[in-house]
Amino acid sequence: EPRQWWQRGEKDGRLKMLEFQAIILAGGTGTHLYPMTEGVTKCLLPVAGHHLIHYQLKLLEANGFKEVIVCTCAEARDELMNYVQQFPALQVDLQVVDAEAETADVLRAIKSRITKDFVVVAGDLITDVKIYHLADVHRINDATCTILLRAPKKPDPRQQGAKPVKEAPGPADFVGLDEKGTRLLYFKPVADVEDKLTVPKRQLMQFPNMQVTKKMLDAHLYIFSRWVLDLLDAERDIASIKTELIPFLANQAQFDTKAVPGQPALARSDAGDDSIIGTPIPREPTREGGDVCHVPIKCHAMLLEDGYCARADTLRSYREMNFEVPRHGHGDNVPWDRHAKSFGDKTDEEKKALGKQVGGECVVGEGFVIGDKSSVKKSVVGKHVTIGANVKIDNCILLGHTSIEDNATMSGCIVGANCHVGKGCTLSNCNLSARYSVEEEAEHKNETLCLEAEE
Repeated sequence: EPRQWWQRGEKDGRLKMLEFQAIILAGGTGTHLYPMTEGVTKCLLPVAGHHLIHYQLKLLEANGFKEVIVCTCAEARDELMNYVQQFPALQVDLQVVDAEAETADVLRAIKSRITKDFVVVAGDLITDVKIYHLADVHRINDATCTILLRAPKKPDPRQQGAKPVKEAPGPADFVGLDEKGTRLLYFKPVADVEDKLTVPKRQLMQFPNMQVTKKMLDAHLYIFSRWVLDLLDAERDIASIKTELIPFLANQAQFDTKAVPGQPALARSDAGDDSIIGTPIPREPTREGGDVCHVPIKCHAMLLEDGYCARADTLRSYREMNFEVPRHGHGDNVPWDRHAKSFGDKTDEEKKALGKQVGGECVVGEGFVIGDKSSVKKSVVGKHVTIGANVKIDNCILLGHTSIEDNATMSGCIVGANCHVGKGCTLSNCNLSARYSVEEEAEHKNETLCLEAEE
């Protein structure tokens, strides 16, 4: 008896991904990463020597995709057009979208470009998941939507030194799964719960063994059936994939209706049951004044238990992934390119000398110059960074074309591209926007320094 495709080797799994289209949502402005995104689009921010979008493109390439739709804003189009030439195995279709558009709105905008079931990858996601394993779950269960879940990250004891500027705790999601832990029955971001978590009584009666937990997070990698785009056309109020579309689909698992071949049927249902927890859920009228129309859907989920999965959705997470990604793995273990200390075309003797000044855990870009009696420890340094004499850099991220003058001391800082730090400066736990210049002998601690604030 021939084996099914999900029982075959990885090569067959990658070939099967040709049944799907791939979409990268890379049009966000990155307001949560301010001031690092001042003057630069989020998808073009460097992480350990590569643009953020490098990691999604390499992920799709490694999983067998030949074509990808990249949705981006007008400001990033030209630079992305040049950058994607580094991926000759991928046919990239750049689609310019409104930078302020929500994720579901972007899917509506490119609906005509999508002709089959599709994979959606967030433009700030770095993961080494094998997407064809997620496709296994999707196809085996004939799912409408399949999402990747990840466990919250644990603190990395290896990352020591100065701590970044304190931020609010990371996001969390209420996830309800069946007893097998694969069918998604309930989904609600914690941020959307004002007082009490509300679960419809009818849903709990149909799935009495449903388990709701906060120990899983939406990884922002999804597989959708193509007809979900028709649903989005019908439900124009749905703007966000995470906060509106996924909860809408997952919460409809209680409605046991059947789809008409070729097009899912819409079934009227009573969504006004009293809830078990909190206040009753009000019945929402449609534009015609009737009850909400619910589609017959099945949502499933896969928990990524091994491997790397993180998003650059806050300054803290952006900082952490700059240190985590280079340590996670190399070669065949991960889809992205290798990270290492790079001293360009320097001689072996020069490399050996520089190695004494640059710590083993550092990632250093090409064109790096460092002066006498200076040291760089536990840091990520971009391309063409110049460091003067007697400079101490510890636990910092320095983006490209930045210069640090003599006798400066920096710890726990994130420094944007094309910055200048004057002689004798002391910076601790600071974030500098691109092109910012720090005056000589200045001292700053726990500050955000940006041009916009000064103007």
